[in-house]
Amino acid sequence: MWLRRKVLQGKKLGRKIGFPTLNFHVGNFGKTYSEGVYACQVQVRKTTYKGALYYGSRLSSRGKVLEVHVLGFNKNIYNQFIQLKVSKKIRGPLLFNNIEALKKQIQEDLLRIVGVKK
Repeated sequence: MWLRRKVLQGKKLGRKIGFPTLNFHVGNFGKTYSEGVYACQVQVRKTTYKGALYYGSRLSSRGKVLEVHVLGFNKNIYNQFIQLKVSKKIRGPLLFNNIEALKKQIQEDLLRIVGVKK
């Protein structure tokens, strides 16, 4: 099932650590999916990309976040609508002691999703 979402401007934290993300309103996402990291497909205009989706809490913000790191894509598409399709759950949410541990886990997640190192 493809979901249509509008790309929002985030805090650019993913970009700062080398993994830029598209950010979205959570909406009713949590009614279907539990917190964690998922493999997904993202369709921007007519091109489909693989991605790593995170849905859950973040220590630096209140509430839940919904964001996707899209492999091979790094364009500014704020306020545009995209389509995303969730594939399989990779893991549940984790807490990290530092940014390096987070970056290492993201690398491992991407390897599980597409078998490619960034």
